[in-house]
Amino acid sequence: MSNGGDIIRRGAITEIVGSLSSGRTSLLLTCLRRCLARGGVGALVDADGAFDPECAEAAGIDVRRVLWVRCGGRRDVAVRATDLLVRCPGFALIALDAGETPPSLSLTAAYRLKLAVRRADTALVIVGRRPIAGASASLVVETIPRGPEWVGAETSVRRLAGARTEMRVRRAQGAAPSSAPVAWRWCAR
Repeated sequence: MSNGGDIIRRGAITEIVGSLSSGRTSLLLTCLRRCLARGGVGALVDADGAFDPECAEAAGIDVRRVLWVRCGGRRDVAVRATDLLVRCPGFALIALDAGETPPSLSLTAAYRLKLAVRRADTALVIVGRRPIAGASASLVVETIPRGPEWVGAETSVRRLAGARTEMRVRRAQGAAPSSAPVAWRWCAR
């Protein structure tokens, strides 16, 4: 789990949670890139219209192999679209970017998603400010911002080189939460 790309399991729900600008979307893009590199096809349900295809391509993602569902801020539509997609065979990874105001997900709805993900042998990744799948999520990872990294001497012009983020396992099915964070870093291009 050193670089965040190997945390996703097929047949399971993973949640990536964190504050705005904590690295949660960068972690999702890393997971999506690795899935596509193995020959898979992905889907992204975008509740707020925050997905940027140009940034995704810059991150090494072939966006032609990603179904992008834009929901225009309607959380109910995003949940229904995710529910339909996890029942469709052929997707290696389905992501729900729930945004800053994640929808409420009933225990019944979360359990139905869990069963559908298991049957379809796909991976469902839910990204948002807080967890919404409850006990149906096999893994909950929190991203914690740790500040920017600058390039250049203190007395000269400096530029942003990247940002440091820590990942902490908040809950893992069958294991105790990790108290030791894993450092992770994204770089500006």
